[in-house]
Amino acid sequence: MMRKWGVLTSAVAVGAMALSACGSGSGGASTGASAVSETAASGAPIKIGWLTDATSVTRGTYFPEYEGAKLYFSTLNAAGGIGGRPVEIVQRDMKIDADLAVTSATDLIQNEKVIMLAGGTIEGRLPAVFDVVRKNNVPFLSGHSARPDMFPPKPDPLLFTVGNVFEAMSDARLKIWPKLMDKIGVKGGEIGCYIHQAPAAKAVCNRWLDEQVKQTPAFKQGPIVNAPLQTTDFTSFVRPIASRNPAALFDISIASHAIGVAVAARNLGYKGPIVFSMTATPETNIKQVADQVGGKDLYALSNITSISETSVPEIKNIVDAAKKYGTDIAPSSATVNGWLMGMVIADSLKRCGDNCQSAGLRDALEKTDLDTAGLMGGNLTYSADDHMGKRYWTAYKWDSDKGGLVRVVDEWTSFDPKTDLVTPLKP
Repeated sequence: MMRKWGVLTSAVAVGAMALSACGSGSGGASTGASAVSETAASGAPIKIGWLTDATSVTRGTYFPEYEGAKLYFSTLNAAGGIGGRPVEIVQRDMKIDADLAVTSATDLIQNEKVIMLAGGTIEGRLPAVFDVVRKNNVPFLSGHSARPDMFPPKPDPLLFTVGNVFEAMSDARLKIWPKLMDKIGVKGGEIGCYIHQAPAAKAVCNRWLDEQVKQTPAFKQGPIVNAPLQTTDFTSFVRPIASRNPAALFDISIASHAIGVAVAARNLGYKGPIVFSMTATPETNIKQVADQVGGKDLYALSNITSISETSVPEIKNIVDAAKKYGTDIAPSSATVNGWLMGMVIADSLKRCGDNCQSAGLRDALEKTDLDTAGLMGGNLTYSADDHMGKRYWTAYKWDSDKGGLVRVVDEWTSFDPKTDLVTPLKP
């Protein structure tokens, strides 16, 4: 057993911690702290299947989401669960293996009798899960990685996401990037971009930079580089970027790559701003970069509130829950995203009612209008023609004195998938 982060110290009273996180669902059910029972849940559990990478190369990006959801439901169950029943997360390790994803998802649905699936790993492995979901007619809620299958105007009826479709994330970056560069004092110049090899690689860097240069001509497209998922030595891949000394380097890759790329860039002499996408590279990994090569000029773009912002009450709840119940990986924005996924599931289960089945839960998910309690820049809302909802973006800077992230762009920049795409997504 791995050493757990956090200790079983005195925590906030369970009833107070519990589900201010749930917010108010569109079904009108009261889910705030005043409605929370102080009696622990009992009876037959409501089972949620969770797919993650628990042991492979993308563990640092995806496993904390599972831990965040587990913290949420541990807190919920201690405070009465859903209608007095506990919610049980049944986890399976799919790594980044499509065949294993199929067997794991099938086992969860057919043998464990879960009411829905959640989680996932890299977006290129999700279609195999989708096939299982469609065959068995159960809903699926993805975390960090998502695909156009959830996107308006015709989302798959069974697929929802708290994460990002990468083409949409690239278009959202068109708004937030100039704000961050202005705060840093970068007025123009080349932008280098790194993304691990993946089906969405061109959407992440090429789509974004092609349009960013059009909208803000002071910036120029610098080297775009990627490497295979199993890469461990990034020097040769990063050298084309570092040798050009770009005005900024943007890294949107799984956590293990982001560390290697940033360290290689600094070792090759690049001293400029390195900007991470915190959806893929949580604070724990940015800290590793800071510990290895220094924390100067490290930044992050995020659509989720950083775990560093403990002044946000719901972030404090997550930190308190982690201290109470423990995690294998220190809490980060990925843990926050998993907690938010737990909120979405719990809100939908409440509105689904007694004896909720997969079909009813799917219908409840589609009517989500969730107060995210400060974990995002606004409500998370799904509809019949949009299973992604608005996204809100902000930016952070690594503060070595505080050992965490601080806001460098104060406001949230919104992105609406129905109206804000620069060009349509390919089918």
